[in-house]
Amino acid sequence: MTNERSLIERLAVSGTEYPYRPLQEVLDVAERLEIHNLELWIPHNFGFNELSGVENQLSKRGLKAAVISTWTQLNLPGDVQPRQELIRQSMEAATALGAQYVNTYFGANPARTPEQSVKAYREAILPLTDLAERKGIIITLENEFEPSGLDLTRRAEEMLRIIEAVQSPSFKVNFDPCNFYFAGEEPHPHAYELLKNHIGYIHLKDGRVYNPRLSPPPAEAFLWKDLSGEYVCCPVGKGAINYAALLREIAGSGFMGYLGLEPHVHPEQLLTTFRESLQFIRQSLQRIE
Repeated sequence: MTNERSLIERLAVSGTEYPYRPLQEVLDVAERLEIHNLELWIPHNFGFNELSGVENQLSKRGLKAAVISTWTQLNLPGDVQPRQELIRQSMEAATALGAQYVNTYFGANPARTPEQSVKAYREAILPLTDLAERKGIIITLENEFEPSGLDLTRRAEEMLRIIEAVQSPSFKVNFDPCNFYFAGEEPHPHAYELLKNHIGYIHLKDGRVYNPRLSPPPAEAFLWKDLSGEYVCCPVGKGAINYAALLREIAGSGFMGYLGLEPHVHPEQLLTTFRESLQFIRQSLQRIE
């Protein structure tokens, strides 16, 4: 099997698009899209006490939990222990469901310098990477955009700095090209070239600068705001990111992780955006073969 075909088979639907909705909705969409892999969120898609039921639902449908995600930002102000515990629970869930990856976040902390943030984050994540290594799980850290401009992961150089500070084989990047774009960072080739040797998981969505002359006003929750400006999401291949070139690079790199689709559009546009994104991705990868 060529890596291009293998990548198509490792596409996943992200449950972040269906927060606090019945899990069945996520599974139904995956089946309609003919995708067999899922990124599931704790507690957005299911609770830790619902594991056996989730396992049964996946098994009956022939679907696989590829990634377990948690909105855990270990660098935020406040007590870090509840966030560490949620990551531990996520690893337990990943083990039970056969997922290899647990996705996490960094967070902005105005009370810390960048150096202090990296040091505090390293101290908080190392006990978890040690546990992940024993369990055969990869913890991924997703690069993020946000209005304050203080989350270090918005810059590829800082993301690399964090990865090198942690220095664990069980700690990798969740590379989100669109998040870098929204943060004012060049996703490809710059960010990708810096981070490609450390990527464990990839998020696929696309976006563009919001201008009311060019786009209808989005619902408030779907106008994505960063220190660099305001943005809207769109199907992969219809935004500002050169996904054709990026997918060629990924296919040629031997990347063996999953690629999660997370459109970040209004629920009424979700299915159409999923389908248009899939069509572009599949066509792009088929041209490479």
